[in-house]
Amino acid sequence: MRERKGMDRRGFIRASAAGLAGAGATLAAGPVSAAATAGQAPGAPAAAAKVKSYRPLGRTGFKVSDIGIGTSQTFPTEVLKAALDAGVNYFDTGDGYGRGQAERSIGEAIKGRDRKSVFITTKIRFDGLADTAAVAAKLDQSLERLQTGYVDCLMLGPSTAAGVKNELYHQAMAEFKKAGKVLFGGVASHGPRVPGQGDPMEDIMLAAIEDGRFDVLLFVYNFLQKEPGEKILAAAAKANVGTTIMKSNPLGRYYDMKNRMAQMAKDGQPVDDRMRGAMAQMEEQIRQAEPFIRQHGLKTPAEIKAAALKFVLADRRVNTLNLAFNTFDDVQSLVGLSSAGLSGGEKGLLEAYERHLGSFYCRHACGRCEADCPNGVPVNTIMRFNHYFEAQGSEKYAMGEYAALETARADACRTCGGFCEKGCPYGVPVRTLLCLAHSQLTMC
Repeated sequence: MRERKGMDRRGFIRASAAGLAGAGATLAAGPVSAAATAGQAPGAPAAAAKVKSYRPLGRTGFKVSDIGIGTSQTFPTEVLKAALDAGVNYFDTGDGYGRGQAERSIGEAIKGRDRKSVFITTKIRFDGLADTAAVAAKLDQSLERLQTGYVDCLMLGPSTAAGVKNELYHQAMAEFKKAGKVLFGGVASHGPRVPGQGDPMEDIMLAAIEDGRFDVLLFVYNFLQKEPGEKILAAAAKANVGTTIMKSNPLGRYYDMKNRMAQMAKDGQPVDDRMRGAMAQMEEQIRQAEPFIRQHGLKTPAEIKAAALKFVLADRRVNTLNLAFNTFDDVQSLVGLSSAGLSGGEKGLLEAYERHLGSFYCRHACGRCEADCPNGVPVNTIMRFNHYFEAQGSEKYAMGEYAALETARADACRTCGGFCEKGCPYGVPVRTLLCLAHSQLTMC
């Protein structure tokens, strides 16, 4: 497990009062230029970040901070409080996140605050629920953990476009709205969980918009995966449906690839001739990308993560961007992106990254290669778990989700012929990435 370092609460309070020297500069704005610091005394502290932009969340009538919090895991309550103090007012969570602990941490964070000042979206799994009474019982458990009498939005997570008409969900929603326990309905999707059992994300989102009964959407959109999100954003804007974005940071693959492959060999993990060939292909791609890395002076994903997030924020059709807040440093750096625009230089940087390193990113909610897999490996789901591990720092959560998979896992890929790679339209070395994901998610 990687150790995560961050500012403590006392340090954050000092930053709020007196400014934080240089914190978040790289993440919030990229490398700092002389022009950017003109007018400031050398070493002048940066002011504590505050949300600068609030956008209408579709037809809900609520103005949400452009920087929101997505809690696929449990975040420290004090960090959530600091984010609220900085002006963040949108939470996305679910009853199964951290086995309910994510909702509990939000409940503690909002305690004593004006409930109407925050917008809380949660999700309930409808699998196995027989009637509206069973749904109500699940919702009541969420409300108890959140320490509130209502949630602003209850999202459905259908696996198919037809699933947006889930009769049980809509019956329950009618009862909840009448009782004041839920104000709005929504739909979330990041593609099929199991190969061959679900529709593409954009089909589900577009069906939800056409249905007309949903007020808020949650879906994947980033600079390496634009087309599906742009279709959804256009349709949602026309129908005045709220849009919230997840998995907006597709980075992090290049920087530790060599070390992970070397560690597999050092640990004596099974590497057959086909796997060696795939790794050689990966190493060649890394070698070809190195001039780009040197040209831009990049050492870690932080230098371009800000540009990736700004790409999403620059689209005014996006209402809020759900991000992971693990530390007080995250509050400073991520909130510092509020209202930020995407400069021409940053746009060029992202375009260059896509050309040179885009093949390292296995597109979320895609799954187009899964039909070619003879073992039924859920590529989309496994790579999503690996994204939680790498890009969000949610190592424990990702490993737990992977361990709970009831389908084939990626260890089956080690001796496979790589049929998935032949079916990938983006040139991603899928099989190799899956093997590395298995190594990372199992620590073996």
